[in-house]
Amino acid sequence: MFDPPAYLSPSSITTFRECPMKYKFSKIDKIQEPPTWFTHLGTFVHEVLEHFYQLEASERTVDTVRTTAAACWKESDWEAQVLALTKPMGSIADFKKAAFECMTNLWSIEDPQQTELSGMEHEVLANIDGVQLKGYIDRFIIGDDGNVIISDYKTGAIPNPRFKSEDDKFFQLLVYALMLQEADQEETSKLQLLYLKHSANHEMTVTPVRLAVARGVIVETKELIDKACETGEFSCNISKLCDWCFHKSYCPAHTK
Repeated sequence: MFDPPAYLSPSSITTFRECPMKYKFSKIDKIQEPPTWFTHLGTFVHEVLEHFYQLEASERTVDTVRTTAAACWKESDWEAQVLALTKPMGSIADFKKAAFECMTNLWSIEDPQQTELSGMEHEVLANIDGVQLKGYIDRFIIGDDGNVIISDYKTGAIPNPRFKSEDDKFFQLLVYALMLQEADQEETSKLQLLYLKHSANHEMTVTPVRLAVARGVIVETKELIDKACETGEFSCNISKLCDWCFHKSYCPAHTK
């Protein structure tokens, strides 16, 4: 009935497991969600930090992150993008303040002058047990021992452990670890979620068991997606998250 996407990404796997119908709207029907204050904030901070870490180590200071932010703001016309939001959460000054706080909180997590990244916004393609995967890694470091540390910037809130387990929180990075292992024969030793808003670094040690579980989730999810595409039946997972879902107004679970 529907053609399954040629590739899955770590985020699309998460979307399907959270709600198959949301996955259908996004990946099958190609309904694009408009940007929000929070997605713009994350994209802007990511853009600035990518340029910032391209500077020489001695140049990575709070002053230069400020000038880098100003250059990115102008080059990508971020003011127009923020002003175009249908539901702004504040003024341009509020947006800049929130973004700059995330950037400067980086110094509470690591010393940028002592942090040498091996790659940023790194595209990786891999075949995991017959499942074609594609994604972009925020940043990674290859240590002296040859092992990789994968990091992901987060500008939002830290998930409540009552609703999201550690394995779920790190699932996407575990998938990237598998992809690097398959595509580049790189072994990942550690995962980091850098919660910039809260100056927090959450880490997970990569183990064979965790990788095996992630591999199983990938294969199982691909099978479920293929079955849903074949039958046209995408279930709705009704939860409190529905109130935050862009697709709620036309979702069959809420239009009966």
